[in-house]
Amino acid sequence: MSVTNASETALPIKLPVPDQLSEEQVCGRTCVWCESALDNTTAVDLGVGKRNTHGSAARWYPRCCRPCGFRRIYQAFLDHIQSCEQCADDLTRCPDGKALRMAMREVR
Repeated sequence: MSVTNASETALPIKLPVPDQLSEEQVCGRTCVWCESALDNTTAVDLGVGKRNTHGSAARWYPRCCRPCGFRRIYQAFLDHIQSCEQCADDLTRCPDGKALRMAMREVR
């Protein structure tokens, strides 16, 4: 499965390419990774994704279940702090590191 560029989402995590997802996944009714059903109490909002559809910019709002969200966000956090000089100095100064930490708290 292909993934979108991390800079296209609010969180610096890799998401599946929307064109390869089902309508339910793109609409946020199922998890973008495991396709489990979601509702407003179980879904984790992954921010706004941008894609090019038929020559025009379009937005989509990916959501995931808590188990998938925690695994993906935690891995993105570990990858990020190993290469981020700001995070090595002070975890509170990096906006990407801070966003990932806050997202991890949400999905616990």
